[in-house]
Amino acid sequence: MNIVLDTVPLIYGQGAGRRTTFNLYKELLSIDHMDQFKFLCIDRFRRQAGYQDLLSIRNSPVREIGAPFRVVEWMWNRLSWPTLEQIMGEADLYHVAGIHAPPTRRAKVLVTIRGIVAEVIPQLLRQKDVLALRKVLRGAMKRADYYLAVSKTTKEDMLKYLDISPDRIYVVPHGVDPIFQIPANQSALEVRLKDRFGINAPYILYVGAIGHHKNVMGLLRAYHRLHIQGMGHWHLQLVGPADSAWEEAHQFVTQHGLEEFIHLVGRVSHSEELVDLYGGATCCVFPSFYEGWCSPPIEAMACGSPVVVSDRSSLPETVNGAAHLINPDCEVNMAEGIAKVLTDTSLREQLVTSGLIRARGLSWRVAAEGVQKIYRNIEENM
Repeated sequence: MNIVLDTVPLIYGQGAGRRTTFNLYKELLSIDHMDQFKFLCIDRFRRQAGYQDLLSIRNSPVREIGAPFRVVEWMWNRLSWPTLEQIMGEADLYHVAGIHAPPTRRAKVLVTIRGIVAEVIPQLLRQKDVLALRKVLRGAMKRADYYLAVSKTTKEDMLKYLDISPDRIYVVPHGVDPIFQIPANQSALEVRLKDRFGINAPYILYVGAIGHHKNVMGLLRAYHRLHIQGMGHWHLQLVGPADSAWEEAHQFVTQHGLEEFIHLVGRVSHSEELVDLYGGATCCVFPSFYEGWCSPPIEAMACGSPVVVSDRSSLPETVNGAAHLINPDCEVNMAEGIAKVLTDTSLREQLVTSGLIRARGLSWRVAAEGVQKIYRNIEENM
């Protein structure tokens, strides 16, 4: 087939979204010699830096559209123009790594769904975010022929909330970026953490948006309980972009006099820094109410950190028994679970071992092989 690969997450994306797209494409280009690939670059500045390394794996054609993506998307949604074929020439399939879908004459559209948080827990999002997420999703659904869900849970949620036929939804879990490994030199790691982040105490790590849907406030309340119980020598590092709970989180820290112990680091732009943060943590905690697929717990496992996760949504599926589960609705249970992992050396060692095994089992090569099977299935149904 002639397959067009979407580059929107590679050009405009950050963090896990960009890493997952890059690694999947990298493996696809390496193993899939049955299909011909082209890249569609919709970008006013025609930047190829986000995917330049992929072109060295296979010198695939690139079609550049020198306009902002939002302008082209507006034309697709309002004018149903230009079609994918008018842009790319002959095409059989458009593999969308984000959530959008152009009009096509004949080509099929495969849209990636990494979760539908605005459908499942809209009450925990800002209203403007709910409206924006639903608008984008509904726009893509009008033209999507097939969907690539990143977890079984996401597929189940799509069936429940979006009324999509199950035979149109495929499931392929994410792999783990090979950059996430146990840091080799502990002394050097401690120096880097102190120089870059000012870390000079053992710490609990959270990585993700500072939002209510991620249950950041529940984590802060649980940590406050630990602090009262005399466990404040473990600091709490919150790493991620500002979201709906950002202001409330700062207010909570100030109100309870925890400025010395809770640190809102903000977004970390370099994966190498995340490796260090994961590798230096006593444990990592991910208490979300909802996740379509959550990469940070697996990244933390790959870096040798014991992991604590919510027992909700796709998180148990993601960790597959290799993490300690907590109830995100109960801050007492959360605090007890975190304390157990912090203080029980045997449990912590067990979680490190099982986490490394789980992380090694999530390969991008296996994910690419799964996507290749989807291509063949779509081809058979054309």
